[in-house]
Amino acid sequence: MRGRLIFPTFLLFTLLGAVPSFAAKDASQDKLKKVQTEMLWQKKQAEDLDRKSRETAGNLQELQKKLIEATRALQDKQDEEQQVEERLKGLENEISAKNAALDKSRHELSTLTDVLIRIAQQPPETYFLRAGLTDEHIHRAILARALLPRLEAESESNARDLAVLADLRWMAKEQKRLVEAAQKNLKSQQSGLDQLVQTRQGLLNRTEKQKTAIAEQLVSLTNEARDLRQLLARVAPPGAHPKEGGKFSSLLERPVAGSIVRTFGSKDSDGITSHGLTFKTPLGTPVVAPASGRVVFAGPFRGYGQILILQHKGGYHSFLAGFGRIDAEMGQDVEAGEPLGVMPVKEAAEKPELYFEWRRNGEPVDPMEQKFRAKQASP
Repeated sequence: MRGRLIFPTFLLFTLLGAVPSFAAKDASQDKLKKVQTEMLWQKKQAEDLDRKSRETAGNLQELQKKLIEATRALQDKQDEEQQVEERLKGLENEISAKNAALDKSRHELSTLTDVLIRIAQQPPETYFLRAGLTDEHIHRAILARALLPRLEAESESNARDLAVLADLRWMAKEQKRLVEAAQKNLKSQQSGLDQLVQTRQGLLNRTEKQKTAIAEQLVSLTNEARDLRQLLARVAPPGAHPKEGGKFSSLLERPVAGSIVRTFGSKDSDGITSHGLTFKTPLGTPVVAPASGRVVFAGPFRGYGQILILQHKGGYHSFLAGFGRIDAEMGQDVEAGEPLGVMPVKEAAEKPELYFEWRRNGEPVDPMEQKFRAKQASP
C-alpha cells in the first residue's frame, strides 16, 4: 500500500515541477517574438528614413537646378529691363534737348518775324522820303530782307524737328510700357524664386539644436573678430587647404546682375585700393554663389552690413557684402549660380552696390583674371 502511494506522489511532484519549466519556455518565446517584431519595425523605420533621406537629397539637388535656372532667367530679365530703362532715359534726354532747341528756335524766329513784319509794312522806298534816315536804318532793312530765306529754312527745320519730337515721344511711351511690363514680369519671377528658396531651406531640415549651435558660432565669430581680416583668418585659417599655383578650374558665375563700377586695384577718392569688384545693381536683385562651395559665415558684421563668406576647393574663398537679405545658412553646401540672398529692395537715391572679393590662399586676387561664365542668349 505504501509503495503504491509513493509512485503517484512522485509522479505528481514531477508533473508539478514541469509546469514552471513549460511556462518559462513559452514566456521566452513570446519575448523573442516581441523583440523580433520590434527589430523588424525598427528596420522598416530605418529603411523609410533612408528612403526619405535619399528622396530629400534628390529633391534638394533637383531644386538647386531649378533655383539656378530661375535665377539666371531673372538676371537676364533684369539686364533687359535695365537696357530698356537706359533707352528710355536716353529718349527722355533727347526729347528734353529737342524741346530746349525748339524753344530757343521759336524765340529767335518770333523776334525775326516781328522785325520782318514791321519792315514788310514799310517798303524800302519810303525810307528815302523820311527825314533823318541813317545808314543804320538802310543796313537794317537790307539785312532783314536777306534774312527772309533763312526764316523760311528755319521754319521748315522746326517743322521737321517737331515731327521727330512726336516720334520720340511715341517711342518713349512705348519704352515706358515695356519697362512696366518688364517690372511686372520681374515681380512675378522674384515671387516664384522666393518660394523656391523657402522650399530649399525647408528641405535642409536642420534641428533646433543645430540652429542654436550655428547661431552661437556666428555670435562667437563676430565677437572674437575685430575686423574682416581676423574674421577671414578664423573661417579660413592658414594651412586649411593645400596651396595651388594655378587658377580655379572653372569659370566663375557673375554674382549679381548689374554694371561694374569699381574694378580690382582701382583707388577711390580717399586713395584706398579696392581688393575686389563693386557692382551697381537693380533693387532686389538675387545674389548667387560665384562657384560651388560651403557657407562658412552668413550674417551681419561690423562696418560691412550683411555679408556672406563661401569656402571653395583648392584654398579659394569668396567674400560678398551688401545684401538686403541672406537666404543661406552656415554649413550649407551650394552650387555655382545658386541664389544666396537678395540686394536691398527699398527705394533709395542710388541703386544698391554689391562688393565681391575673390581670395586664393587668404590673398585677394582679381576675379576678372578668372573670368565669368558668358551669359546665355535669351530666347
